[in-house]
Amino acid sequence: MDRRKTLMQFVKQAKKSLNFESSLPALQYGLLLSVVVYTTILLTSRLFVFPYYQNVAFYSGTSVIILTFFYIWWNRVKDHDALIRLDSFYPHNELLTALSFTEQSNPLVDSILKRAQKASVDSFNQFKQRKKRIWRPKVLIALLLMMVVIGVLYIFPSQTQTEAVVIEKENEIIDELKKDVAEMEKKTTNEEIKKQLQDLQKKLAELNSSEEALSEVVKKQKELKLQEQKLQEKKDLKNKGENGAHDLTASEEEQLQALQQLRNALANSASATQAALSRIGKSIRFDLQNAIAQESSSDSAGDSISGENQGNSDEQNESSGQQTNQNGEGSGNNQSGSNGLQGEGSNGSPGQGSSGQGSGPGIGNGAGVGQGTKNLLSIPGRIGENGETIVDGGPLGEGIPVGEQEGPVPVTEGTIRPYEEVIGQYKDRYMESSERMQLPKDLQTIVQSYFSSIESE
Repeated sequence: MDRRKTLMQFVKQAKKSLNFESSLPALQYGLLLSVVVYTTILLTSRLFVFPYYQNVAFYSGTSVIILTFFYIWWNRVKDHDALIRLDSFYPHNELLTALSFTEQSNPLVDSILKRAQKASVDSFNQFKQRKKRIWRPKVLIALLLMMVVIGVLYIFPSQTQTEAVVIEKENEIIDELKKDVAEMEKKTTNEEIKKQLQDLQKKLAELNSSEEALSEVVKKQKELKLQEQKLQEKKDLKNKGENGAHDLTASEEEQLQALQQLRNALANSASATQAALSRIGKSIRFDLQNAIAQESSSDSAGDSISGENQGNSDEQNESSGQQTNQNGEGSGNNQSGSNGLQGEGSNGSPGQGSSGQGSGPGIGNGAGVGQGTKNLLSIPGRIGENGETIVDGGPLGEGIPVGEQEGPVPVTEGTIRPYEEVIGQYKDRYMESSERMQLPKDLQTIVQSYFSSIESE
């Protein structure tokens, strides 16, 4: 029994050696095939825009290597194969004969085992000294050349590969924007706003273009802004003591705060997305840039919007009353400073004279107190009227301007006109500018509904 174990030890050593000798050449061929596949994908990506070509090439090459290891394992040397190969180095095939018997008590079997054990050392040494072909020089040279080709392809990328990398980074930026919206949806407790964010997530999931995704975010910002303005106007009317005005409910107050926070968060995400796209050289439409900039600038003062809206009407009425009080006090002070002197002459003849007559500008102060609505609006005078002009000689920035006017631009003092007279003009001018900027139809609808709601008031 001990002799059989000794012989099997030689068989196992031969098996390890044979597996190594067969697996190393197969691994060299597998590596060469993997590099060939990798290089082929790189060359293909130079013919047309192939996003994620590097990932595809890497995973394809890795898959070939994995298949190579599977092939090596599947075709591994078995015990019987190693036994036959090692037995060929015995003088009279004693190894295969000795291990083929199962009966141990037979004297003939015992004699064969002794002879096989005695010849095992010399036979195994001959087995190890046999000629081996482990390395494949041609395969190694081809592998080295393919690595050089890959290096050259990476050092000198083509235009299509550069565009593909930009598309990859753009997709990463849009994915980050989608994650931001998902985080906002998780943090929002208001059910109505949560539903709107869920709808926005569904729309973003269907879009692959950065401009389309940003347009959806800007559109949602404007929708939230209109909702916020309606609630804020309702709150302002109550603060001013208007007849029939009702205070906001607890849910409406919570919704107003949530709208402000969400709009600020969307503005920050849109600005960050635009900045990230600019860093990779991806440009977006000029009108979309303006929309993002306008929303960001309006949201930067979001903490004081409520106070500013509340004080606009009172500030106009206060200014009007202050002018009235100043005029009244000034006219009263102007009449001060006159006196008369009456005396009698030395000869007893009566005489009369006056002196000290004078006048001066009156100084008045006071604040008008009153309540009122936005019935008057200060607008600038029309361009082209006579008046002092100021020329701005600063350099122009980069970009595509919507309109440009050369020469001095007159800056004149504004005039007071009723609100009802100018709202229609503002609407026409803004709609004309929106058509010039080629806003999307959905944004034009939002602008139209906004002016319609103002006119209805």
